[in-house]
Amino acid sequence: MAYAEIIEAAKGLSENDIAEVVDFVNFLKQKSNKNNNRVILDSLKGKLKYMADDFDEAPV
Repeated sequence: MAYAEIIEAAKGLSENDIAEVVDFVNFLKQKSNKNNNRVILDSLKGKLKYMADDFDEAPV
């Protein structure tokens, strides 16, 4: 679907509905970014060679 079609479909909506459309678009962008980040992290799986015994302790 082209941007022009989305704009045309949104023309008859109220201001509140437009705000919901914008929120939904932002949600889709965020969801896409999370999926992209997961791929990067999954590629690092099994790569950790060493972790210090006191890794979870607070630094002093």
